[in-house]
This record gives sequence, structure tokens and C-alpha cells, in this order.
Amino acid sequence: MIDRPTERMRRRVLVWLTLILAVIVVYTIWCIFKVSIKQSKTWQSLANSQQLTSTTVSASRGTIYDSNGQVLAQSATVYTVYSDNYMLWEYINKKDDRLKEIQAAIAKETDKDKLDELTEQLKTTKDSNGTYNAALDFFAEKLGIERGELAGKLSDKSMRYVVLKKEVEKTDADEIEKFLSEQELDGIRCDPDTKRFYPQNSLAANVIGYTNYAGEGTYGLEAYYEEYLAGVDGRIVTAADKYGTEIPYKYKQSYDAQDGDSLHTNIDVNIQYYLKRALEDAVAQHSPLNRACGIIMNPKTGQVYAMETCYSYDPNKPAEISDAQMAAKLAMLPEDSQDYTDLQMSAWATQWSNKAISELYFPGSVFKVITGSAALEENAITLNDTFFCGTQIKVLDTTYHCWSDSDHGGQTLQEAMTNSCNPAFIQIGQRLGIDKFYQYLKAYGFTDTTGIDLPGEAYGLTRAYDNMTIVDLASESFGQTNKITPIQMITAYSAVINGGYLVTPQIVDRIIDCNGNIVKDFEPDIKRQVISEDTSAAMREILENVCITNQGSNCYIQGYRIGGKSGTSQKLDIDLTGKKDYVASYCAFAPADDPQVIMLVMVDDPQGDEFYGSQVAAPVCTQVLSNVLPYLGFIPEYTDEELAELDVSVPNVEYRPIDEAKMTIEALGLNVTVVGSGDTVLRQSPAGASVQRGGTVVLYTDTTTPEQMVTVPDVSGLSKEYARQLLHSVGLNMTTDGSAEENMSAVASEMTGMTVPVGTAIPVSFQQYVVNSQ
Repeated sequence: MIDRPTERMRRRVLVWLTLILAVIVVYTIWCIFKVSIKQSKTWQSLANSQQLTSTTVSASRGTIYDSNGQVLAQSATVYTVYSDNYMLWEYINKKDDRLKEIQAAIAKETDKDKLDELTEQLKTTKDSNGTYNAALDFFAEKLGIERGELAGKLSDKSMRYVVLKKEVEKTDADEIEKFLSEQELDGIRCDPDTKRFYPQNSLAANVIGYTNYAGEGTYGLEAYYEEYLAGVDGRIVTAADKYGTEIPYKYKQSYDAQDGDSLHTNIDVNIQYYLKRALEDAVAQHSPLNRACGIIMNPKTGQVYAMETCYSYDPNKPAEISDAQMAAKLAMLPEDSQDYTDLQMSAWATQWSNKAISELYFPGSVFKVITGSAALEENAITLNDTFFCGTQIKVLDTTYHCWSDSDHGGQTLQEAMTNSCNPAFIQIGQRLGIDKFYQYLKAYGFTDTTGIDLPGEAYGLTRAYDNMTIVDLASESFGQTNKITPIQMITAYSAVINGGYLVTPQIVDRIIDCNGNIVKDFEPDIKRQVISEDTSAAMREILENVCITNQGSNCYIQGYRIGGKSGTSQKLDIDLTGKKDYVASYCAFAPADDPQVIMLVMVDDPQGDEFYGSQVAAPVCTQVLSNVLPYLGFIPEYTDEELAELDVSVPNVEYRPIDEAKMTIEALGLNVTVVGSGDTVLRQSPAGASVQRGGTVVLYTDTTTPEQMVTVPDVSGLSKEYARQLLHSVGLNMTTDGSAEENMSAVASEMTGMTVPVGTAIPVSFQQYVVNSQ
């Protein structure tokens, strides 16, 4: 017999049951509190992720313009083609269901007309295999994807988002939509997106930069102003079913995208083009091993009108190697090799870098304007002091040579600058002293970056003040030892000639939002005054005289007042390899009395016999400024001597009275020879050609007199004046390409030895002697 539970046992069981129930209740309350209060956001987010789907609405990236409103970088609508494989296969499989429906209807149908209609539908309706193969064929061709690769992407029927191709143009997207409609297919979509276009191609590429596949700025302005250009993406949030598919007519919330701001730059595409073309000519002629670059800016405001590296790349296809020799080397290597990867990475890094701000060089004699201006400012020298050059000078145990084999003797600052004499500037540096020299090195900005609004600006490498010796002072005085960037050099040079003010170079003029409002306006940023207005004026005059005196080896353009200085620096690689590597540079400004434009050209390691700055870089400045100055509205003002040497265009005076024709031609400074006894000009030689003043025009007044013929003499090696005299002596005229200046010799004309009519204009080009080439 089983004992009944006692009262005590019942109470104990009741207590335990009560405790267990209490624990369960407390735990339940805690769980409810945790889920509903502490973890509410987490669970709400999870619920939203299952019940809602969102689509990103890309913000339109801001446009980059030049100073004239020309587009440098712009975004346009393209499409991303993707596949919802689950939905795609659902629709493909429906084809089989549709076939079965038609076949069943045919089996039951007795009406002939309806039977014919169903039979026709059966012929045109593809099964799942037919539909799938048609889709593979179409998309493989339209998207440029291998058929096997495409089949692999579509094979996983559970995938809801598989990108087939990005940046598909609208015309192709329209054809895709049409195909899907005709095939009654769903699951492949074309979502609008944006693509960055650079309509100027490689022009100013290193300044503009480019965007990566994520649409983010990489290099150049695109990277530096990413915060302004990018904008803020919007979103569309909608209700979704358990498969993540949007449910129409349910919940929908839109958050508009905020388009990016646009940049209006100081870059002028026309000036940029002049610079690019001239640099390409120089690179083609001198084959520098480490590219070339140039900068054109306003020395007073710091506005950068042009900045070019040659060669660079096309930002529309930045991964394409632009250097033909490098591309050829890559083509010879296996693509899966480490050597290929290393060389490709090196080539990319080189072509994407902006040489004008990121690479260092020894400035050479261009730096002499810094030493000279500092010494004048500190009254360490006067304009009348002289400095002796005996072709070399010794500082402690180090001997420094002048570029010239002939001693310059005693020279003033003007003469030393004109002669580009190293021993003279070593003496000027010694007068200035280490303390003052370093003070101006700092004041001119060589120990810091310029602050230009571009990423990747490098710091210069200068000798620390505490370690500087008189030997260092000697070499730094004429532009060796310290390595700087081209942007540092042109910024400091600007301060020398603009009144003494160190100005921050600026690429962007203003930032405008999508509604046309000014977000930011950049005013000229003057950091400090380095030298006085008087010292600056003296330096402008000195540098203008350099160009006037050495016309053939400097930047000299008839009708314009130009100042400038060449530089030829020797790389320190000679100490390590025994190979002589040089950097040729030139800095010019105009007008010399009131500078509005300054430009610096640097050609890194030119090959061949010509490597001086006057031979390699100065012609680039001449070519560019000859176009830029008239473009900017500067009117040439010729001296009497220049007017006498200008070419004139011979007017057509045929069928005019002989006296009137003679008067017209002689008024232009040309001589006239009349052949025949008639009263009217029937033909002339030359007609319409440009010839130099003092030339002869032959006028024929009857048809019976034959043209007088002469042989074109050889003028090669002659100066401009002797070449002209020789041609004039046989009755011929000379026309030049504008290159004929002092210290230049004629190149043999292509017409040498030919028999031509008297009065013919003979084209003659000139090349320069090597004089004062530093």
C-alpha cells in the first residue's frame, strides 16, 4: 500500500512549483524586455531587412570646367546590367508550362481555325532550352562576354543579384530591354548608373585625375576635391516579399540624391594645348628618359593656366600604358609573371604621377635668380659690384668650374646672369653667407610645399641649416645640391619678379553647387613679401636683358618684352654610375615690365648632343609664348630694328598700272624690278608670299619677255644677315619661320641648287649656336 503524501510534503511541492513558476515568469518578462526594449532596434532592423528592400540612387558627380566653361570631366548616364537568377529561371521554366498548355489545347480542340492558331503559337513558342540558348547568344554578343563565362554566371538559380556588365551605353540598354520584352523574359535588369567622361582625353590628365570603378576620385582634382564632387547618394525603400522582390503598391519611401558640386578651374584648354603640343615636340626631338613637364601661371595671383606632363595618360582608360616603349616591354613578358606585374605597377605609378608637383630635380642656373635677388635685397652686393671668373673657383678642397672654357673676367650681376657664370654666383653666395642664404631659401618656400590644391605634392630635399657648410653654400648658390619640385621653382621665381610676394598656386577658381550657388570662391593667397618692390624691379630688368643679349639661346619673341633664365643641372647619378645625366629647364615671363604670365619648362635627362636648357627648354617657351601672348590679348610693340626685320606679305598687283604697283610695293620696304616696257603689270614674282623687308619683287609688263631664272645658292652655316644678303645678290627673297635670331646659323634650304624665277621667296630655317648655354 502506497502512503499518501503528508501535509508537509504537499507544502514543499507547492513551494517548489511556485519558485519554478516565478523563475519562468521573471525570465519571460526579462526576455520580453530584452527583445522589445534593449534589442528593439536590432530586431526592427532584421524585420526591415526581410520586409523592405532598398535601391541606391546615385548622386551625379560634379563637372569640372576650364576657365572658359569647356568641360574637362563630366558624368553621364550608363547602365549596370545584372541578373536575378531566381526570377530569370522562373520565367524560363514557364516556357515549358506554356508549351504543355498549348499541346493540351491542341489535343482537345476540334475547331479548325482555333487549331491553326494554336499550331502557329506552338511553332513560335520556345521551350526552356531554346529560350535559355537564345538569351545566352544575345547577351554574350551584346555585352561582349564569352558564352561559357556568361553561362557560369547564370547557372546558380538561387542568386538574386549577379552583375553581368557595368557601364553599358543607353543604346545597348534599350536593345536589351527590347529583347527581354520580345522573349517575355524577366530577371535581367538594366539599372541606371553614372560614368565619368573626359572629353579632352589626355589633355591636363595629371591635373584632372580620374575616378575608379567605385566612382571615387583617384589622383588630381578628382581626388583632392572628392568631398565636393561626390555628392550624397539617395535611396528608394520599398516593401518586399520573402524572396526580396519588390511588392508594387505597398510601402515606398524615397530619399533624393544630392548631386555633387562642380569645379571651375583656372586651367585654359587653349593654353594647355599650346603647352602640350610644344612639350610633345621637345620629347620627340630629345627623347628624355624621365619625361618632361611645364607650368604656366599668373605670377601675381597664382592662377595656374596650364600644367602638363609629357607623356601622361588618357583618364578615360587610365590602365592603358601610354609609353610605347614601356608597352612594348610589357608585351614581351608573360602576363602571369612577377616581372610583368612589377613593370606594370611601375609604369602606372609613373604615368599617373604629376611630374610638375611630385618629382624632384636639381634646378641648376634657373636658381641663380634666387641667389641674386637675395644678395641684392640684403645689400650684400650692388648692381655695380664685379665678380671675377677665371673658368674655375676653389672652395676649401672642392673646385667648381664654369660651363665656359673661356674666362669671363670681371662681371657685374647683370653680366654674370647673362653669362650664367657659376664662379660669379659662388662669390655672390659667399657674400650673402650661410645664415642669410638659408633664410631666403626658407622665405622663398623651398623648405615647405607650395600648398597647391592638388594631391601628392612633394617636399623638396634641402640641406639642413645645422649641417650646411661653405662648400654646400657654394654649390647651392648656382642650383646644385638641393632638389626641389618644378612648382616650387616657378612659385619662388614668381616672387622674384612680381614685386616680391610669395603666392600660393591655385588650380580651382570657384566651386559651384548644382543650383548655381557659389560654395567656395578662391582669392589670391599671398603668404609673405620676400623682397622689396625695388629689388624685384631690378631683377626683372636683369632678366629681360638676359633675353635681349642672348636672343638665340633664350626665349626672345619680336614685339614682346620677355625675361627669362635657362638652367642645366647635372644629376648626382654621375657620382654613382659614371653616366652624365642632365636636366634642362627654362623659366620665362612676360611682359617683362609688368609680368602677367610666367612659365617653367623642365626636360628630364634629354638624350643626344643637345642637353643645355637653352637648347632644349628655351625653344619650348618661345613656341608656347608666341601663341599664348597674342591669345591673351597682348599686342606686340616692335622696335625700329625689329620692324626692319619683319617679314611682309607681298600683295598681288597684277593688272594694276605699273606706277601704282611700284608705289604699293615700295611702301612696304621692298625693292621693285620692272621687266618689259608696258604700262600694266601682267605677272609678278613673288605674289602672296611673305618675304623679309629689303627683298625684291619682279614685275613683268609684257608677255613676250621670259622670266629671268637663277640658281638658289647654298646659305647653310650663314647668319641671318649674310644669308639674306647672299639671296638678295642673285635677285631672290628670303622667308623664315620666325626662328632666325642672333647666334643662329642657317640650315641648307630644300631649294638649294634649284633653278627658280628671279624674286622667288626661298624658305630658310635656322639653328642656334651653343652660346651661354647654362
